[in-house]
Amino acid sequence: MNKIKSYFLFGGVVVTAFVFSFFAVSNSYAMISSSLDLGSTGSQVTELQTYLSTNVNIYPQGIISGYFGLLTQSAVKRFQTAQGIVSSGSPDTTGYGRVGPMTRARINSLLGFGVQQSWDTVPTLSNPVVTYTNTTATFTWTTNELTQGQVYWSLTPLQFTEEDESRQQSYVGGILALDAGGLQVNHTVTVSNLQANTTYYYLVRSIDIAGNVSIVWPSFFHTNQ
Repeated sequence: MNKIKSYFLFGGVVVTAFVFSFFAVSNSYAMISSSLDLGSTGSQVTELQTYLSTNVNIYPQGIISGYFGLLTQSAVKRFQTAQGIVSSGSPDTTGYGRVGPMTRARINSLLGFGVQQSWDTVPTLSNPVVTYTNTTATFTWTTNELTQGQVYWSLTPLQFTEEDESRQQSYVGGILALDAGGLQVNHTVTVSNLQANTTYYYLVRSIDIAGNVSIVWPSFFHTNQ
């Protein structure tokens, strides 16, 4: 089993997660065709548990019962975090811990035509550096592969949710500022026309050419007077 280290950042702190390559260990898998949540039952839950149980680091209990309980929910959370889909919030606010449209599509894309494919990985980000004046803020960071850099910012805490297509980026509130350089490893984004002596909330994320996403969530800065 191959092990690849990926990094996720929460509140400016780097959290390390390990993404493990999956390989087929059973003859076939059915596609997950409906959303699943705590309390769901039936064959779709069985397929989900069968898939997740192939990696003991994602679903160490490996119980295949057809019932979506707390152990299955914890496994779904580990999967979502490892795949860069979502890593905080709740089933109702961000989809964290439920198999919504985006998580379902990602599982199905990994399953392929009934044969499980090896995982690819999300980009790794350095800890972004934020420098600011009374009216501007500049964000700089690096990634281990070519990515599109994005910064979302707002006067209020940012919210984001799952989207409904495989590798479609999650919706994020706030104002978007792009790294003008396109796909690259060294990222710089400057936001202008800010208010002096004001707190701003931001999210930094990078998206590779395959659509894999890593984020910095959440953090804030306070402009100078």
